[in-house]
Amino acid sequence: MKVTLLGRNELCPCGSGMKYKKCCLNKDVVLERAGRKVVLSQKQYSELYTKIYEYSRQDKFKEEYEKAKEMFYIVEDESTNEKFERFFNTYFVQDHIMESKKVMTVAFYEDNRDKLNTHEVEILRSLFESYVSIYEVKEVLDGKILLKDCLTDNEVYTEDVNLLKDFKVGSCMIARIVTIDDTSILIDVTISISEAVKDVISNDIMYLFKQYEDLYKDIKTFLIHHTHILYKYMQQLLDPNVAEYLRKQKEERMNKISEEVAVSVEDDCKVCSVLRRNAEKENVDACIEFWNEFKKANGDVKGSENGWAAAVEYHINKVNGQNITQAQISKKYEISPSTLGKRYKDLKIS
Repeated sequence: MKVTLLGRNELCPCGSGMKYKKCCLNKDVVLERAGRKVVLSQKQYSELYTKIYEYSRQDKFKEEYEKAKEMFYIVEDESTNEKFERFFNTYFVQDHIMESKKVMTVAFYEDNRDKLNTHEVEILRSLFESYVSIYEVKEVLDGKILLKDCLTDNEVYTEDVNLLKDFKVGSCMIARIVTIDDTSILIDVTISISEAVKDVISNDIMYLFKQYEDLYKDIKTFLIHHTHILYKYMQQLLDPNVAEYLRKQKEERMNKISEEVAVSVEDDCKVCSVLRRNAEKENVDACIEFWNEFKKANGDVKGSENGWAAAVEYHINKVNGQNITQAQISKKYEISPSTLGKRYKDLKIS
């Protein structure tokens, strides 16, 4: 709202009975200033994002584009996935780790650094550090809102008050924050969630982080490398069909587990169980034999069983000359390609 539309001496529209200048004028000035900063920041982000997106659509990135789709989308249905195209584009540009071990924003920077101005470089640095997380509103002030990252415990003020106008203290959301200059804005779609949903997702994410804690220095680094996990939660929350698909998948997995026969003590380990559930039937025995030999040679092996199992199956596929990508294996075991790459490297070193 522009303050010039209302006279200073007129009654304040809030209903207080006071003159506007004595009541909400100062607050509206602050809100208008915050709104202008957000609009400017959104414009600057959008202009740079457009350049990166156009860069990412070059023919040389077609294969990476398909790998990113395999990792990102849950269901193989174009009409459903079209609903999440905006999310996917951000994921592909900012999060997908390519075979070069770089994300698209880094590749864009390296190829265009001589053409970028100082301000664009600063925005890129913010993009390098951005990720999707769960936030809770801690304080609502004139012109800014204090958000707490429920996973990292970091706090950040955002001036994106118009977007969050219906959020109160204690409200929770899944969101992605990018800082442009000194203004923090929310990009993509911000999803409001209940406290119960917040707790479920937070517990799931922290459990996964504990599984991979030896690979990442902190939870923020983990989130930057596993942004696709939060995007998959967003797909479930926004589309009941996706949630139903995952529910049926979970039931099938549980039924498969219940039907498994008892295994020998030699084979009875978590990694072997994961391999039996996920590896191709013709490769299961070879995978388990290789894993048991690896474990025997290396003793107590730490880390997520999904990560190790994925690396073992990928190794056996390579040995057998089977054509399968790291993205395909990663998706099957619900890990990131970077995690698979690290575990596969550990296998080869040993």
